[in-house]
Order: sequence, then structure tokens, then C-alpha cells
Amino acid sequence: MYAKLILAGRLGRDAELRSVTNGQIIRFSVPHTQRVSGGEERTLWVECTYWRNPGDSTEVLKFLKKGATVLVEGTPSVRLYTRQDNTPGVSFECRVNNIRVLTYASTDSSSEEPTEAKSLPASEEEPIPPDLSNEGDLPF
Repeated sequence: MYAKLILAGRLGRDAELRSVTNGQIIRFSVPHTQRVSGGEERTLWVECTYWRNPGDSTEVLKFLKKGATVLVEGTPSVRLYTRQDNTPGVSFECRVNNIRVLTYASTDSSSEEPTEAKSLPASEEEPIPPDLSNEGDLPF
């Protein structure tokens, strides 16, 4: 069996780093909102865990701030637990294999909109020249 979860969204809170005996864990949450009948919206929060071995970098942590847009790939899981009031609860989780930060969180505290990732203007991009070394030859 093969299960893969691909999720894109804005972080609901700053990521946190936790140390465990065999490495470190970066934890964050990403919402999935869907509209149901009557225009009502339901949000499912996906708790993401990004395991790091003792020698691995945790540099990505500085970019995982509330409001940053991320693309996450990983293995989905469901965890059952008991709340403090003894009622059952369910948590949808993702063990992250790959993460990509699409936009960074805003550093301006007055604005809640994240800033867009910077890219070169089209005029500054250099085109890749064609390979003319086999001119006249068929490529197969």
C-alpha cells in the first residue's frame, strides 16, 4: 500500500523545535478549508512533524513563521486521543518528507499578509542557448 499527502497552505502558528532522544522534530500546522452545503466552511488542521536526525540542519525553522505559505509532502496518519473532559478526539497528522516554503511570512507586524517570494524579472533572465554542436545530425 502507498499513501502520500500533498498539502499547501499558510501556517497557523510559528513552527516549534523539540528535541527527542534520537534527533529533533519541527512541528507546525497547516489548515485545509472546504466549503460544504449552505456556504459553511469547515477547517481541518493538519499537524505536521518534520523529523531531523542529530546531524541534519534545522535552518528551515527560521522560515516557518505564522502566515508563511508552504508545500508539504509526506505520509498521512490519524491519531485517536482522549481530551481532558474524557471525550474522544481525532488528529489528522502528516509525517513530512519534503517541505518547500512558497512565500515568507510578513515581518511587518501591522500587516497580516505574507510577502511574495522574490523572482527575477523576465528581462533579467538569461535564456539557455541551443546546442549547435551536432548541427545536421539526427538526435537519434
